[in-house]
Amino acid sequence: MRFIKQEFWHELFEIGVLFKAFNSTWETLSGIFLLTRLHSWLSRLLVTFSRAQLLGDGDGFLSRTAHSQLQHLGTDSTRTFVGIYLLFHGLMNAFLAYHLYKKHLWAYPVMIMFITTFLFYQIYRLVHTQSLVLLLVTLFDIGFIFLTWNEYQHQRRRHRHTQKED
Repeated sequence: MRFIKQEFWHELFEIGVLFKAFNSTWETLSGIFLLTRLHSWLSRLLVTFSRAQLLGDGDGFLSRTAHSQLQHLGTDSTRTFVGIYLLFHGLMNAFLAYHLYKKHLWAYPVMIMFITTFLFYQIYRLVHTQSLVLLLVTLFDIGFIFLTWNEYQHQRRRHRHTQKED
């Protein structure tokens, strides 16, 4: 780590915070859609669009997969769970990303604990689903924990240094 300058790690951290902020928007909107009547409208729109524009005849692999995934959200209890999960996760990521952007020292360990908590669930789901997307998200989160810890140490040193000067 000493061989790579702190500015490089800081830039990677900033990109990660930006990604967390953008992802939080998607998660929050998805949670709202799932928890409201917009879900049925969105499902119909997605099926219609995917069949007409992207998937052709509707009997292909992608069409069957999309339809199957929408069916998993068909029950009210599943849709409610996923909606609350996404809404909470999205709002917390937005809240923490904002405070990391503002360099509030308390937000760094809170973000690490938040990601770590959800990381356990992601790993549990990964074992059961072997999802490539979930694997990539999990690897990103592990890397972001490292970047957040590194940035936190850097900001603490800067904070102590500026306090000594006052």
